[in-house]
Amino acid sequence: MEGERLMAVAAIQDVRDVLAAYPELADGAVRTLAQDPAGQVHVAYVVPAGPGFDLAALHQYLRGSLPGAAVPAAIVVVDAMPVASDGTPDPQALPAPDLRGLMPYRSPESARQEVLCTIFAEVLARPRCGLDDDFFVMGGESIDAMLIASRVGQAVGLEISMNEVFDAPTAAELDRLLDTLSTEV
Repeated sequence: MEGERLMAVAAIQDVRDVLAAYPELADGAVRTLAQDPAGQVHVAYVVPAGPGFDLAALHQYLRGSLPGAAVPAAIVVVDAMPVASDGTPDPQALPAPDLRGLMPYRSPESARQEVLCTIFAEVLARPRCGLDDDFFVMGGESIDAMLIASRVGQAVGLEISMNEVFDAPTAAELDRLLDTLSTEV
């Protein structure tokens, strides 16, 4: 348990460091929130450095700079960071976002995508999973990634690893990865 807590602290610090290095931000903070049914997710709160801030570019930067599990489930743009009475930053005073439905539901467009969405939903105990629903946002953990990798291998006949699930955390991304793998065979 202590090891998991230290890993979570290290992941939060990694996210803070990556946010601090992003030139389009004046400030940033990270909170870890409990997520139903289990697990925790990171939420980044950012103050843009100026007008024309591109949230999608920041999300892409974070995905390229952090391990999959450390990428914040949500990025919330705020005007300023709250400050505690002693003058220090107070990220706990930031509101918790509603993590449900961060991505609009996008239906599978092929038989393989349908299989992938079904596997994600069953392993992660969700009523449904769309093409863009993120493994980490849905509370996925290492054991879930192993199960998804195993079931995908059985269903489509291509072996994938747990790390490939981490690197392609949506059914759409995993489908693209499988396209690449199938052309290499």
